Amino acid sequence: MFIKKSEKIIEEKKTKEVSTFREYFELFAETLIYVFFVMTFLLQSFVIPTGSMQNNILIGDHLLVNKVAYSRFPGSVDDIIFPQKEITRGSIVTFKAPAEMDKEYVKRVIGLPGETIRIIDKKVYINGKLLVEPYAHFDEANISDSSYGDNFPLQQPRYIDVLGNISFLPFYINDENGFVDSKRTMAVCDQFKDAVLDVDNEKVFRVPNGYYFCMGDNRDHSYDSRFWGPVPANFIIGKPWRIYWSYESTTEEYLTPGIQHKAKDIFNTIINFFSKTRWGRTIKKIE
Repeated sequence: MFIKKSEKIIEEKKTKEVSTFREYFELFAETLIYVFFVMTFLLQSFVIPTGSMQNNILIGDHLLVNKVAYSRFPGSVDDIIFPQKEITRGSIVTFKAPAEMDKEYVKRVIGLPGETIRIIDKKVYINGKLLVEPYAHFDEANISDSSYGDNFPLQQPRYIDVLGNISFLPFYINDENGFVDSKRTMAVCDQFKDAVLDVDNEKVFRVPNGYYFCMGDNRDHSYDSRFWGPVPANFIIGKPWRIYWSYESTTEEYLTPGIQHKAKDIFNTIINFFSKTRWGRTIKKIE
């Protein structure tokens, strides 16, 4: 009788252990599924490696991007579950970079479909009217007509060493070394050749339907639509939502290749986590 009772206790204990293990396993599996769903369809983590959006978004800001903000769901029920936002002038967006499809950029929408844009001495004109830009930041004090980006599109034709063409090339596509990629530049410029117009004896660029003209807030240090053209609407990924962590860093620390450098960077981040974390930017909303 005693032996049977002991066997029953042992059996109950095993059953309880199995039940507990199953509960933890199911919780772990559910958590993984939830995280996978959120990170695949709703949110995306994004780190800022350059200063093109200073002083609004800094190098080392880690963002959560709302991937459904600008999506277009077919039904009204979907609109209630996933509230939609219209892309307007001043909206900050993340997108697949037309010039570098393996990378994702964060820029501000400046020109909307159908609008004309012209830049003279770093001042932006939309449909002929000066655009007030309190968010724009300039590092270079001197204005130079030869500085690309100060004026767009250029008012005189430029030569390019491919096929002997002369054109009002509005864009320059850079290669991996930072030099002009002539072949790709010609291809992009040919795609938008009809977008460069003469209006009141000035060259302007009309943003095609289904495209957005995007620029960085740090105008003197931003590789944007002035260089590689407008962004197709279907390239836009989402809307930066909040900064979940901000770490004081440099572009070199983020973009320098090599496993050895990455290991050293991780080690330095652990050592300096508390001293270099910008605590005041944590959970900051992106406006």
